[in-house]
Amino acid sequence: MIFMKIDFKMTYDSKKEIVDSLKVDDIDDGLIIDTKFDDEQIKVNIKTNSVGSLKNILDDFFVNYELAENIVNLKK
Repeated sequence: MIFMKIDFKMTYDSKKEIVDSLKVDDIDDGLIIDTKFDDEQIKVNIKTNSVGSLKNILDDFFVNYELAENIVNLKK
């Protein structure tokens, strides 16, 4: 059996309010999803063991990001 380890990192401009709302609270065995806000950017680090898992995580992440962004913009 072949085991795969994926370490995906992404950084882009964002707002602190959005990043704070994206903290993950349901992490499974061996899965790491870490979001931080630094220098006006969101820094995302995902560690998982399959491409399918990474795809699902990113899909959920961007759906949640868009929702958080809409909520922050409504508060303005």
